[in-house]
Amino acid sequence: MEAHNVELNEGCCKVKGVKFYLDETNKRVKIGSRKSVTVKDLEAIIKFASEHGAGKVLCNCLKDELGVFYDAGFILEGKIEGFFRGDSAYCMSCFICDQRKQNHNHEDENAIIGKCLAVKGTYEYNEKDFKYMIRDAGEQDIDDIVALFSEVFSTYPTPVYDEEYIRDTMNGKILYKVAVCDGKIIGMASADLDCKNLNAEITDCATHPEFRGKGILSNIIYFLEQDLRRKGYITLYSLARAVNPGVNIALSKHDYKFKGRMVNNCNICGSFEDMNIWVKGLKTV
Repeated sequence: MEAHNVELNEGCCKVKGVKFYLDETNKRVKIGSRKSVTVKDLEAIIKFASEHGAGKVLCNCLKDELGVFYDAGFILEGKIEGFFRGDSAYCMSCFICDQRKQNHNHEDENAIIGKCLAVKGTYEYNEKDFKYMIRDAGEQDIDDIVALFSEVFSTYPTPVYDEEYIRDTMNGKILYKVAVCDGKIIGMASADLDCKNLNAEITDCATHPEFRGKGILSNIIYFLEQDLRRKGYITLYSLARAVNPGVNIALSKHDYKFKGRMVNNCNICGSFEDMNIWVKGLKTV
């Protein structure tokens, strides 16, 4: 199938009913909704990605789609149990260039996982430890949120430096929570909501450098989980920077399970980085 069979419409691309998106910031293509997919469909998408400078194509697929993705040259990088309303998602990736699939920090990243497993499931909520307040973020916080991200990250996979993006996603798409001390936002995290599949991605984790090592992120995750449980979400997952011990350790303390690593997955802090996959099933109330 030739690349000219790809339909383009305001950032969303389609080939024979398979929707996909060109992510220029992260030089990758993400395959989205589809009724079915064939090897020829995937070959067309790979060709499109190559012609548009993307180094990686990725898709969360169902178990019965695995054979098609393997036949098209994809590999399995991880698994998210319960992603599709209880059914597992298989994180499949196709690397278009050799450089993009090289993991240069394998040993260091595995050492961090070892530290994470040593503290697995040890988080305990203790309100007496709090010297700050955790609450939902509102539009009045947007300037401070942008300032915090600018302080912590030189580049980021999503447009968190764009005030309009944050304002738009606050409207039911993403649940933002912040930690506030003396009127200043010192940390935040969010839950990217997939209402259709009842999963949420714990993301946008940032702590001001002066307040790190105090368990702030762990406490924000606790409050996010309480809200998501009440809303009926059944699966939480997170893609954490594999070179960053803090976020990975916080997730392990909350009993998230390590389920794989996505190599050179996104552009963060100025270069492509590997992302660890962490997954947790929620017992709803």
